[in-house]
Amino acid sequence: MLKDSSFRNLWTAQTVSLFGTQASVVIIPLLALDTLDASAFEMGLLGSAESLAVLLLGLWVGMTADRYPRRSVMVTANILRLLLIGLIPVAYALDMLSIPVLFVAVFLVGALTLLYDSALSSHVVMTFDRRQLPKINSYMEGSTAVSEVAGPGLGGILVQALGAPLALLADLCSYVASTVLLLRSGGGGKKGTAGASRADAGQAGTGQGDTRQEVPDQEDSVEAEKEDAGEAGAEQESVKGALSGFTWAFSHPVLRPVIVSAAHFNFFTAMFFAVYTFYVVKELGFSPLLVGLASAAGGLGGVLSATAASSFMSKVRTRLLYVLSLVVPTVGAFLVPGSELLDSSLPQFLSVAAGMFLWSFAIVVNLVMSETIKQMVTPAHMIGQVTSAMRFTTLGFEPVGAIVGGTVSQFLSPTAALVIAACGLATSIAWVAFNRHLGTYDVNEEETPVGAT
Repeated sequence: MLKDSSFRNLWTAQTVSLFGTQASVVIIPLLALDTLDASAFEMGLLGSAESLAVLLLGLWVGMTADRYPRRSVMVTANILRLLLIGLIPVAYALDMLSIPVLFVAVFLVGALTLLYDSALSSHVVMTFDRRQLPKINSYMEGSTAVSEVAGPGLGGILVQALGAPLALLADLCSYVASTVLLLRSGGGGKKGTAGASRADAGQAGTGQGDTRQEVPDQEDSVEAEKEDAGEAGAEQESVKGALSGFTWAFSHPVLRPVIVSAAHFNFFTAMFFAVYTFYVVKELGFSPLLVGLASAAGGLGGVLSATAASSFMSKVRTRLLYVLSLVVPTVGAFLVPGSELLDSSLPQFLSVAAGMFLWSFAIVVNLVMSETIKQMVTPAHMIGQVTSAMRFTTLGFEPVGAIVGGTVSQFLSPTAALVIAACGLATSIAWVAFNRHLGTYDVNEEETPVGAT
């Protein structure tokens, strides 16, 4: 894949952007804690901001991503995210920074990140042979994992050295570099009917089968997009266009349990991580550097997982692997509050770091599987809409989870909130463990009978 300059530039742009974003995952909560002295409840509210953007704007964002040239959408999203993150240190310098200001900035960045991700997923499908999707998604999730190793550690070091407001400059630089690389990437890639999705191949009677041939480097032309996506998708009415991805996703017998289990899992994930930073800083006494190193341990697990994800998918049955990808993070989650049972700071740090390692290792496999399943079963012209519909559902419950986490932490204790969240994570497997459609589905086969919807 790296011999393809189009993919290489696209992948590098994504990787660079993720590095800055992962640094901010540590920097912004530490900014709220150290500079604004945020309470546990305020941390929960701040943790809900990004997913609240998905809940309120998700369906519209997916329609927008499918309506305009994908690469242009990604470039625009990068530039706007750069401006929003840049406003935070400016507000600090003007003594105008507050929790509401941070909330609005994170909310808008969350909406733009969804726009970017929806366009990216669709761009990948329309640019490259679908038989390469497991490998492409492994590269992309590998980038996420690598950024989770270096990004949080870098963020912790920068906060320690410069203070949180100035540390955000790392995120600004990453968006600049990512934008330049996106502009250099072409629409490239060779496409043909052999790479068509199962969904496109199965559009009997609709005239929407994937008959695309190799095309010139014109992904940014509206005409090329319309030819690829189909005139019908481009002419949908706004509301119908926004809801069509939602309808498609929930009518598919394999996507449906994947989406519901992810929504369940993410509710308790949001509850967990709304409290996590407050817990390790206030209860365990972690320094910014230790917070970053614990997150980096999680990223290391993701890196190792990304190198093996496609191999796991080819050797382990789809349903079993998906269930395991939900069970292992639950074990990791219990290791975090379990660190309180240890009697010194080093074992406590190792317990938290091990928990983050296990969590990320399994979640990378889960994300590669989910993304590949979605791309393989969804018609090409609906990828952006389905991506946003899935994000809307799977992330839409996160604001509630984050607020619940902050509330439980405030009125009971941070430890209680983490334990309750870990128990909730364990129950997410119920949606997929006994699902017969997922049980007969094989992500590696071109056609897998999954039964009626």
